[in-house]
Amino acid sequence: MLEDGASNVGKFEGYASVWGSVDLGGDMIQKGAYANTLNQWKAKGMLPQLLWYHDMGTIIGDWTEMVEDDIGLKVSGQLWVKGDTRIETAMMAYNVLKGTSVKGLSIGYVVIDADSQTQMDGSTIRVLKEINLMEVSIAPYAMEPKASVTSVKSLRCDDGSIMDKREVEKGLRDAGLSRNQAKAFISQGYDAAFQCDADDDKDTQLLKELKTLNSLLGN
Repeated sequence: MLEDGASNVGKFEGYASVWGSVDLGGDMIQKGAYANTLNQWKAKGMLPQLLWYHDMGTIIGDWTEMVEDDIGLKVSGQLWVKGDTRIETAMMAYNVLKGTSVKGLSIGYVVIDADSQTQMDGSTIRVLKEINLMEVSIAPYAMEPKASVTSVKSLRCDDGSIMDKREVEKGLRDAGLSRNQAKAFISQGYDAAFQCDADDDKDTQLLKELKTLNSLLGN
């Protein structure tokens, strides 16, 4: 699994679908099926929603890029796991992607054009030639087993080592800590950062932030 610096925490990429693969529902997506829908989204200056388990009420981040390549629909996204945009469901999705479980991606769409195709074993599949893409979800149990996350960004370097102090400090400050709190966390740990510059009315929020950062560093 690829990893990167603090400024990229929560970024990930993968394939929302793979060409020529028959999914569990008997559908196979043909290369080029996304061309029109991606152009339509581009014209609007937008991309489909990034959801958790196809729940339209649970948006957990933003898709930043979607492109067809020789493998399938390649997607890049940013989970809302830092700063003012951090939400608990996005943190849960982040932990799923960083863990050892299945890291599936699943699409929500409307079929525009499709053909039926009879297989050598006599079964029939549906070949999707054009679809209108509505959303792409993180869904550990996806209809297409080959559609998965391939890269997640964390607080570690590409070689697996912890980042240098400057990068860690930036990540801490991105999460909402003051400069003094970030430096205290790096040099003296959790307790020092919690005591440093923490006003009474900010203690609860700071405690939550540090617990999250502790978890990220531990992972």
